[in-house]
Amino acid sequence: MLNFIIAQVFGGFALIIYIISFYKDTKKQLLKYQIFSSLLYIIQYIFLGAYTVCLMSLICIIRNSIFSYYDNQKIPVHSLIFVIILMIIFSIFTFDGFISLLPMFESIMYSVALWGGNLKTIRLAEIVSCIIYIFYNICVGAYVGLIGTIIELVTAVIAFYKFNIKKVYSTK
Repeated sequence: MLNFIIAQVFGGFALIIYIISFYKDTKKQLLKYQIFSSLLYIIQYIFLGAYTVCLMSLICIIRNSIFSYYDNQKIPVHSLIFVIILMIIFSIFTFDGFISLLPMFESIMYSVALWGGNLKTIRLAEIVSCIIYIFYNICVGAYVGLIGTIIELVTAVIAFYKFNIKKVYSTK
């Protein structure tokens, strides 16, 4: 029970820092806050015994660092392949039933979307990602993480509507 409570506390701090990140003035500051938030989420999942998502989160931090290096340039395919191979290898080592594969599938899907660079695809991938993590967080008992994921889902749906649905119909 103590591990569960500690996990929720770390998840709460991670969520607060994640929300604060959107109020930062620069992309660099935003990324620093989000990396710190991800590290706190990793600690949350460690206390819940959800090791696959810990490693996926760590790899996603590495992925974001690699991908952000290329800024507006096309990200080389070898960078994507490297990240995907890491995700698969770490998922094999932490396999604990079907539920433990969800973070890997989500991370690979979102990595491919980021690599492709199409904002519509990235927004759709974020929506699917959130749906996967809502289910995952319920299964592993990450209730504060669940709240954060619901906030992310609402934000992603609003952004998709604003930039991909409303914009299309308003230009006709």
